[in-house]
Amino acid sequence: MSVLVRDGNRAIVLDAGTGAARLVWEPQLLDGVARLDVLLTHFHLDHVSGLLALPATGLPIRIHAPGSWLYGRPSDRLLDPILRPPVSPFASAERFDIRELDTGTDEIAGFPVSLRAQLRHWAPTAGIRIGGSLALLTDTAFDEGSAGFVAGVRHLLHEAWSTSQAPSSTEGDATAAQAGQVAAAAEVGRLTLVHLHPRADPAALERDARSLFPDAEVGVDGRELTL
Repeated sequence: MSVLVRDGNRAIVLDAGTGAARLVWEPQLLDGVARLDVLLTHFHLDHVSGLLALPATGLPIRIHAPGSWLYGRPSDRLLDPILRPPVSPFASAERFDIRELDTGTDEIAGFPVSLRAQLRHWAPTAGIRIGGSLALLTDTAFDEGSAGFVAGVRHLLHEAWSTSQAPSSTEGDATAAQAGQVAAAAEVGRLTLVHLHPRADPAALERDARSLFPDAEVGVDGRELTL
């Protein structure tokens, strides 16, 4: 789970799963970028493990995380065990500038960022909206408040862990149909399904979402989206 957002020489990474290592393997993705800002929705390993690779980009790394806001503990303390040896291949967690997120709207790396607490996962997570262009809702069971938060956004990235035929939970992960429900209620432009179960059938997920929101597609690793 990792999304790179670029606008000229500005760049922000939303979550840092293993896909964030692509920024090392394909350095052209960061051409012209002087500093890399990373915004974390929460601290589960599939959203932070890619941080270990990022010092190899050679760029200053600034991490924005919701530790104090959502967990009552500083983000640097929550991340410290994975950002230093023996877990990290780099010498010190001090390579990262770690800053706290909070609810509401702020500017990060020149992007207007709005945040909302999502309380229906195993641990709290943050929903992210970048102006009217993009929103990311991941690691949350269906939340009626999501539609108002992302209303009118041009492109919504929403978790679709399973189809609606799978057992659902009020505290865990969203189905593809629920992602479609949020997209339809919010009247977004497009919907891309992300954070999929590794054994889920992409075609079934797409059908499930399109039953409620026709302009839905399954996200593919490495796909470029123009906003």
